[in-house]
Amino acid sequence: IGLGLDKLNNGYERLLRWALRHKALVVTGAVAIFFSSLFLFAVIDTEFMPEADQSSLSATIELQTGTRSDSTNLTAIKITNLIKEEYPEVERVTTTAGTAGQARIRSMFSGSSSNHTINLSLRLYDMNQRERSVWDIAEALRTDLSEFPEVIKYSVSVSDLSAMMGSSTVTVNIFGYEFESTNAIAEELAGKMKNIEGARDIEISRDKSKPEFQILLDQEKMSQHGLNTATVSTYIKNRVTGMTASYFRESGYEYDIIVRFKRKYTSSLTDIENIGIMNAQGKLIRLGEIAEIKEYWSPPSIDRRGKERVVSVTITPYQRSLTDLNNDILAAIDEIDIPSDVYVEVSGAVEDMRDSMVDLSMILVLSLILVYLVMASQFESLKMPLIIMFAIPFSFTGVALALFLTGTSINVIAGIGAIMLVGIVVKNAIVLVDYMNL
Repeated sequence: IGLGLDKLNNGYERLLRWALRHKALVVTGAVAIFFSSLFLFAVIDTEFMPEADQSSLSATIELQTGTRSDSTNLTAIKITNLIKEEYPEVERVTTTAGTAGQARIRSMFSGSSSNHTINLSLRLYDMNQRERSVWDIAEALRTDLSEFPEVIKYSVSVSDLSAMMGSSTVTVNIFGYEFESTNAIAEELAGKMKNIEGARDIEISRDKSKPEFQILLDQEKMSQHGLNTATVSTYIKNRVTGMTASYFRESGYEYDIIVRFKRKYTSSLTDIENIGIMNAQGKLIRLGEIAEIKEYWSPPSIDRRGKERVVSVTITPYQRSLTDLNNDILAAIDEIDIPSDVYVEVSGAVEDMRDSMVDLSMILVLSLILVYLVMASQFESLKMPLIIMFAIPFSFTGVALALFLTGTSINVIAGIGAIMLVGIVVKNAIVLVDYMNL
């Protein structure tokens, strides 16, 4: 080892002597290499956070609105069995289908039914125990889910650093007051994005209208029977969702005893109309005699951002840099005829990446200023710190070459590493200058 180190020192000494004899050539070559390396940043991919295999993923699956919970459960069982058979990398799968208990009936009146929704949570074996990555498994699961005819919409998300520190999806926000125009733009944009390479799980935030039962009480008929709105609504609630009649205690645990109609007596519009309501005179009044019950499609929920109505289209990137994906999205937006009262912007992971790069640039500038001030106070000179700091630009040549050769993207972690490199380069330069001044 000692002999090898001696040869290295001798070779380094000869290289320095040659460089000092050919100063112009060395400086010109260094400057040329520096400016040439800057062009590498144009071909290096950019992203918010680097991808990391966390061995977990989740999926949200939606069936046709209004699907009964029994059918949803059957579909969930089929999907779960498929995962157990075709995905040996999955260690554990947790499935939640529809709504449970009282909420299932209550959702018929509130219009917030989720009987048609299936949620999957998959835990994979460690990376050294499987051949496929979490992104390959997620892509294969998307392909399998698309083959289920009853599945209307699905999304598969991977747990990674970008999801924990910000958004992991690209979001296109469409601002506008009119539902018709913004919905049409969102649908057209979603259709175009399906043809973009690397765009997965394209979703529109504004749901379609949902069915619900509306009970329109007739105040005149209610008064004739000695009833009021509060009494009628209480009777309906107790019979459909149930009332807590008592409690059952066993082994230190307490359970609610809920009394309500059997499900078969509240499963249709006619069943709801036949609900009996007792008035003060002890007379049983059918709900259909004092109210009009009809099935109604509730309007979509209204999302707002900055006090303006907004509908969002989200895209999950797959094996594509955010820069390239963003350029294709902007090109798709330019192809759409957007009215003057509608405004479209791209946010999500693209916005997070843009903001983080601006912040890192400001931190880099501040670090350079602070380094100069500290060295100026230490050396009691304004020229010596400048000489030392001339080594900093050439460190970014190494950054560009390292990222390009290893296929690593420019992200927040790489930016933090570049800022730390400034301190390392300055420290090394200080050591060299001190040695020369001995």
